[in-house]
Amino acid sequence: MPYSRYFRINSFAAIRIWYSGVIVFCLILSHTYAQKPVGRFLTDSVELGRPFDYALSYYHSPADELFFPDTSYNFYPFEMVRRNYFTTITNKNRSLDSVVYTLVTFDITKTQKFNLPVYVLGKRDCTTVFADLDSVFLKEMIKTSADSLKLKIDTKLMPLEQQVNYPKIIGYLLGVIGVLGLIYAFFGRRIEKQYRLFLFGRKHKDFVSNYRKIIRGTLDSSNIGKALVMWKEHLEWLENRPYTSYTSKEIINRLPSESLEESLHDVDTAIYGGILSTHMPIAMNVLLDKAVELYRKRRAELAINS
Repeated sequence: MPYSRYFRINSFAAIRIWYSGVIVFCLILSHTYAQKPVGRFLTDSVELGRPFDYALSYYHSPADELFFPDTSYNFYPFEMVRRNYFTTITNKNRSLDSVVYTLVTFDITKTQKFNLPVYVLGKRDCTTVFADLDSVFLKEMIKTSADSLKLKIDTKLMPLEQQVNYPKIIGYLLGVIGVLGLIYAFFGRRIEKQYRLFLFGRKHKDFVSNYRKIIRGTLDSSNIGKALVMWKEHLEWLENRPYTSYTSKEIINRLPSESLEESLHDVDTAIYGGILSTHMPIAMNVLLDKAVELYRKRRAELAINS
């Protein structure tokens, strides 16, 4: 990386940390004698899968020993990406501690409320003190529905060459039709059933082959996104339901499974948050196993009902 580019990137990061610190200080300045922490989002609205900051500060006695939430805390409906601690400031027998949490959300709720606690260590036990709830709004990025999209139809006709020997062609066609009619009369239903099952199975095999090619390669955000779209389209074809427009939560409501829920969570985190789990190969195989399970169920139904 060129030195100038490296300097610009690190300068930007330093400015962001300094800016967060200034905002935290301004938020707390008017709450000098508050009896509980002050927690605020540093933005009014967020985007799905994009990081944003939440500041938590607490004024306390210099003798107090306190703890802020770490990676073991449940940040629902958000997930913590990182945290930045600020040095304790003591002035006039009062100390200020503050942390800026970088969070990310995959929840589609328009208004999301959140607060965090501070744990104050006493002589015998630990006291939990929560900040007031603060709200953040989810930005709507896609405003055009799929129903409003229209396909253009190509109506240009292809000219056909004129046939000369019509009687001979008609004779051949009648002969072929007669033979096919006899075959259909005796074996028509069986042939039709086997043909439908053959086409059904071939399409599923094509999906499995293409899906495995993707997950055997580099599992970055782009390839994981392609595999997820392919998987949803295949489920939509199997069950005739709009899986391509379903969120992960809606899919779990339709196909309840703990392993599938964890796998979709890992996939969403990789695509929208850029956080790649070490269990990603397992998660992708769980999705494939669910598709195979639905295919076998659907094929059995076709074999019985055909």
